Amino acid sequence: MSKLQVGKMTFLRFHMTYKSIQRLRQIVSVFIKHGFYPLMERIHLHRLISLPQRLFGKKAGEKEAVSFAVRLRLAFEELGPTFIKLGQILSTRPDMLPEEFVKEFLKLQDEVPPFSFDEAANIIEQEFGAKIEILFKTIEKEPVAAASIAQVHRAKTIEGDDVVVKVQRPNIQDTITTDIVILQYIARQIVKYIPDSNVYDPVGMVDEFSKAIVKEMDFTLEASYTEKFKKNFSGDDRIVIPKVYWELTGKRVLTLERIEGVKVDNIEKLASMGIDTEKTALLIVRTFFKQVFEHGIFHGDLHSGNIFVLEQDKVAFVDFGIVGKVSRDMMDNLAAIFISLMDGNCDKLIAIYTRMGIIGEDVDKEGFRNEYEDMLLHYFGRPFKFTKLGELIREYIRIASKYNIRMPRDLFLLDKCILELEGLGRVLYPDIDILKEGQDFASDLIKKEVSLDRVAGDVIDTVNDYKELTRALPQQLNQIFKKMVGDKFTIDFMHKGLEDLIGEVDRSSNRITFGLMISALIIGSSLVMTFGVGPKIFGFPLFGIIGFAAATILSLWLGIMILRSGKF
Repeated sequence: MSKLQVGKMTFLRFHMTYKSIQRLRQIVSVFIKHGFYPLMERIHLHRLISLPQRLFGKKAGEKEAVSFAVRLRLAFEELGPTFIKLGQILSTRPDMLPEEFVKEFLKLQDEVPPFSFDEAANIIEQEFGAKIEILFKTIEKEPVAAASIAQVHRAKTIEGDDVVVKVQRPNIQDTITTDIVILQYIARQIVKYIPDSNVYDPVGMVDEFSKAIVKEMDFTLEASYTEKFKKNFSGDDRIVIPKVYWELTGKRVLTLERIEGVKVDNIEKLASMGIDTEKTALLIVRTFFKQVFEHGIFHGDLHSGNIFVLEQDKVAFVDFGIVGKVSRDMMDNLAAIFISLMDGNCDKLIAIYTRMGIIGEDVDKEGFRNEYEDMLLHYFGRPFKFTKLGELIREYIRIASKYNIRMPRDLFLLDKCILELEGLGRVLYPDIDILKEGQDFASDLIKKEVSLDRVAGDVIDTVNDYKELTRALPQQLNQIFKKMVGDKFTIDFMHKGLEDLIGEVDRSSNRITFGLMISALIIGSSLVMTFGVGPKIFGFPLFGIIGFAAATILSLWLGIMILRSGKF
C-alpha cells in the first residue's frame, strides 16, 4: 500500500508520535489565530492549546472583521503545502463549497521559497543511485520555479539535450501523510459535533483530496500522462508535448524536454512575433475539445503558465500533473449535452442528466427544470462577446446545489478548463464562441456513433458480452447452490449511521456507570458516618469525609461534562 493511502487508517491507529501531536496543536493554533476559536471549541480541539492561547483566540475571533472564507484561505496559506493543495483541489469542486470559498481558494498561491541545491542533488542521487555528475552534463543550482511540492532546475543531459528537472521537496511525503491523517481526524470531529456539516461532506472532501495528492506525489504517473498526450498528438505538428526522459525519471524526480516559448497571455510579445492571436485561440480551444471528444483524456490545468506559443500555428502544452478522463459513455453524453445546450432543449438536457445519474429520483425535477430553463433563456440568444460562460456555469452550480445535485469530479474539472479557456479566449480573440467550437466536435462524434462501422462494433461487443455471461452463469449458479446446501451462504449488510448511535450508547453507559459509582460512594460514606468506624477528624469518621468529598468532586465533574456536551 502506498505511503499516502491512509484513507482507512484511524487517527489513533496511526503513529501518534510527539511530532504528529505537535503538528495537530500547530494546526489548531493557526486556526484559532485566524478567528476560528468557536469552531475549534465546538469540535473539542481547543483543549490542545494553552489557556493564554485560548483567551487570545476568543478575543481574535470576536474582533475578526474579514469574512470566514478569507480567514480560512489565510490559515491554509500559513499551514503550508498540504493545506494549500487542499484548497486548490476544493476550488475545483464548487458543488461541495459555497461560491465565496471557491473564489478565495482560487487565490491560493503555490509559490514558496526554494530548498537548497544540495538537498535537491541528494534526492536525485538517492532516486537513481548515481552521482549527479554522472546523470547530467550540467544542472543549474538556482531553480527556475519553486512550489509547495517540488521545484524545477534547468539542466543538460550527458548527450547535451536541454531539459528541466522537477525535484520533490525533502520529506514532503511524511509531512503530507501526517497532515492527511490529521485532516481526516478533524473532518470526523466536525461531522461528530456539527451534524449540519454533512451537507458539505467534510470526510468526503478529505478522502477526495487524499486520492488526488497521492497521484500528484508520484512523478512517474505524471510522466506517463505526458507520454500519453505526446502519443495522442504525434501526428499533429501544431501541438508540442515535452519528451519524457525515462532514464532520469522516478517517483521523486521528473526530467522533461525543455520547452522554449512565449506564454500564451503575453500579447505584446506575440504581436512583436507577428502571431495571429485569433488563430492561436482557435487552435488551443479546438485542441482541448479534441482531447475531450476524441482522446477521452484532457489537460486539467489550462492556465496561461502551462501553454506556450512557439511560432505561428504551433503551441506547446506542459505540466500534466492534473488530467481529466472521459469514458466512452460520458463522451456520448457530453456530446448530447453540447448539442442540446446550443438548441436550448431543456427537456433533453434533464433526460441526459438523469441517464448519467446526476439527477437522482429524489430530486424535484419540475422545480429544477423551471430554474434551469430560465437560466438557459437568459444566457443564449446573445452574441458570445456579450455573455460570460463562467456566469452560466456558476449559475448552474448554484441551481444544482439548491437541488442537491452533484456531478463527478471529472465533469467539474471539465467546467474549470472551459472557464480557463474562456479567460484565454477573451484575451486572444474576444469574439470566439467556445460552446460553438465544442458543438462542432460533439456533432462529429455523434455522426461517428451512428456510422455503420460503430454500430456493427457495438453489436459485436454486445454479443460477446452475452456469450461470456452464458458461459459463466452455470458455474456461478452452481457455486451459489453449493454454498446454500453447505450452510455457507452469507449476506453482508452495511449499516449506515449506526456509528453515531453506538457512540451515544457507549457514552450513556459510561455516564450511568459513573453515576452508580458516585451513588455507591455516597451510600458507603453515609454508612461509615452513621456507624462512626475508623479514625476521626473533628469528631467525624475520616473515611466518610473522604468518600463524600470524592463523590462531590466526581459529581461536579460529571455535571460539567454533561453541560459541555450540550445533551441532557
